[in-house]
Amino acid sequence: MQYDLHVEDVSSIRRRLTFTVAPELVGKELDQAFNDMKNRMKLPGFRPGKVPRSVLEARFGRSVRGELAQKLVERTWRQAAPSFAVTSQPELVEQTELDPTQAFRFTINVEVRPSVELKGYKGLSVGYTAPVVIEADVDRLVNQRLQGKARLADITDRPVQVGDKVNTALTVEVNGAVVHDHPGTLINTSGERYYPGVEALLVGMGVGDSKSGEVAFGDKAGVNELVGVTGMVTVSVKNIQAMVVPSLDDALATELGYEGGVDAMRAALRMQLEGQAHEAGRMQARVALLQKLVDGHDFEVPDGLVEEQLNALVEELRVRRAWGGTDPRSIRFSDAEMADLRSRARFAAKGAVLLSEVSKAESLGVTDADIDAKIREIADARGQAPEAIKGYLVRENAIPMLKDRILEEKTLEWLLENADLQVAAPVDDAAQAAPAEEVASTEG
Repeated sequence: MQYDLHVEDVSSIRRRLTFTVAPELVGKELDQAFNDMKNRMKLPGFRPGKVPRSVLEARFGRSVRGELAQKLVERTWRQAAPSFAVTSQPELVEQTELDPTQAFRFTINVEVRPSVELKGYKGLSVGYTAPVVIEADVDRLVNQRLQGKARLADITDRPVQVGDKVNTALTVEVNGAVVHDHPGTLINTSGERYYPGVEALLVGMGVGDSKSGEVAFGDKAGVNELVGVTGMVTVSVKNIQAMVVPSLDDALATELGYEGGVDAMRAALRMQLEGQAHEAGRMQARVALLQKLVDGHDFEVPDGLVEEQLNALVEELRVRRAWGGTDPRSIRFSDAEMADLRSRARFAAKGAVLLSEVSKAESLGVTDADIDAKIREIADARGQAPEAIKGYLVRENAIPMLKDRILEEKTLEWLLENADLQVAAPVDDAAQAAPAEEVASTEG
């Protein structure tokens, strides 16, 4: 479609576009629209395809012109759009009436991606604290590995503790009458389902001990005759069982997959934690680097880009809460949460614009191998096959979005490699205990 276009820079990120479509083209489009209507229209008193245009004009002219004007706006804008880095849907400001003797004009406002002049992005000085792995972190990770070998065993050298499973003989009396008598039942002291409240009596008792006490069973008791009942309970301990974690020795270390025994296991786990701590430090440096990059460039960011980042942050938060057990239908965000998310989204939008500019300046790109590697990374994290992840991305037309994400990551990594990193040692081991513990728990 042929048209004339006048572009007005409203701001650094807003353009006002005025399109002019020649009257001869308007007349041609109107003729085609009414001819199409005549061929399919059936009106009383006229043969098919023989309804005069004057009749059609009189009865349907306004709606035909309205629909055609909308089509001309959409079609013309669609042809022009590739020339603009648009970040939002266009806003129609005004348009003229369709008249075959006059040009058709319409004006739209659009937001465009800002053009930023990069400055000082190489060799940025960034400081961060290097996390340190201490022996306590290795101990915690060793214990996590041993927990997988824990087994239920009889306990004879101590009284009942919370978390034990206790085989008991149990009798319940209400108003002096026995309403329940069980010669052998297993009580879970971490939260008993059938006899809730009995756990408090058992803690501290030894094998062979007996005790009586009043227990309010409540409305969730698993035994029908005890629901909502308060009774006198007499309980005897027959035996105590608990999950016992085995002691670490060379044989167990080898069984866990560490050739070379205990020393080799601890060395391997320390190396693993140090690798994670190193990556945590680099992540800290990446955040500081992006912050410095954004702080060094003052420019407007389109609302469309901010909304795009905001929607991504909200969706990520929804997924996290849903994985945490929250019903997705009940997930709501307060005004304070949304204000914080919007602030983060604006920062992310500015960061995305700057990273895009850096990637162009440094001719950074994304290869098919990069995409395949990222898909494998996502698949490993989710415990799914790479083919399933790729199939989903293709169906959702999300490969371009994934490609943008990979390019941002590569660009940020390039900036990090070309930055002046100032690594600060921690003040002492105690100051590093909490971060290192977090690294260990995340790995587990």
